Amino acid sequence: MIVKIKMENSDIGFTSSELLNFIKTDNDIVIYDLRKKEEFAKGHIKKSSLVKYAEGSLIDVPKHSKIILISKDDEQSRQMAIALHSHDIDAHYLIGGINNWPYRLYFTNISYVGIEYP
Repeated sequence: MIVKIKMENSDIGFTSSELLNFIKTDNDIVIYDLRKKEEFAKGHIKKSSLVKYAEGSLIDVPKHSKIILISKDDEQSRQMAIALHSHDIDAHYLIGGINNWPYRLYFTNISYVGIEYP
């Protein structure tokens, strides 16, 4: 169950340029993409991994890493970041989602993504 807590978006949201800086300088961040495998295959952020996501459930993440969540816009990733924060996980999201990412995207053959993903 996702817990909704009132938080300021600026507390946990990263702009595209902030996230790009983290990708370049921080080897300990974990980037999870919450989109469907077809969307992920068509273009995703470097170092990101597709994560199986069910509405209303928390995703399983490492507790001692900085987690960055990506979704199409920022609705799903923002809600999940807030829910993970309520469980003392350092979770953040990309403001505006992948739709707002102005930098290079990486493409994957959809058959490599895996059948266990929606």
